[in-house]
Amino acid sequence: MAALLGLLAVFPAHAQTDLQTERATAWKARLTEHIVGNRLLPTEVRGQTGHAKMTFVIDRSGKLTSRTLIESTGSRQLDVALLAIFDRAQPFPEPPSELTEDTFSFVVPIVSDGRHFGLVPYGLAASVPTPAFARSDALDAWRKTVTEHVWRHRAFPPEAIGQKGDAGATFVIDRSGKLISNALAESSGFRPLDAETLAMVERSAPFPKPPVEAKDDLQRMTILITFDGTRPMGGPWADEAKVKAKVNSVCRGC
Repeated sequence: MAALLGLLAVFPAHAQTDLQTERATAWKARLTEHIVGNRLLPTEVRGQTGHAKMTFVIDRSGKLTSRTLIESTGSRQLDVALLAIFDRAQPFPEPPSELTEDTFSFVVPIVSDGRHFGLVPYGLAASVPTPAFARSDALDAWRKTVTEHVWRHRAFPPEAIGQKGDAGATFVIDRSGKLISNALAESSGFRPLDAETLAMVERSAPFPKPPVEAKDDLQRMTILITFDGTRPMGGPWADEAKVKAKVNSVCRGC
């Protein structure tokens, strides 16, 4: 009976921890979407490209309390424009009640392609993470590693020279990094490119193992890739800046 009561006492704590992690992850995703809600750069910095890294702090009401440039693009004008993005983004989505801190600090890498700005995939990270954010950030870092791992196994099918298109694959990985399943998530409309998208994932096995913070035994990811076989021979055939990764939770036992 004492052991049973002990289990009953522990279960709500675990459930609360999982809920806190899920709410923290969902809120961080909303923050990312909110920041990139208006991706168009101001007219005065159109054509300027570069990478920067920002840190910003918001309070519980979503008010911006500070934002600082910690890595410059090399252009003062572009740096100022990127900082202004955070000023315009106020107010930010409010944190969930499960996160009890008074302020929240984040570090985010930003890239400008000359017309739009974007956040580096999985780049938004808590600079002083709570346990919930620590778990979320560990998964985000792993997903970014998997995305880069798959990218390194890309190839262009010779029979697709002159063709271009976007394709995507959804795949499931277990805790050992083994590929469990792989399916086309988005078709390019051209069979050789679709086949290469699936083959790219298969060549990537085994994958980096998920972190211990991952609560599910199976992790599902969707990788999107842009093929361009119309470029000159010897030139890049895929635009890495257009490669996106979006992660979906996987149900237990799927």
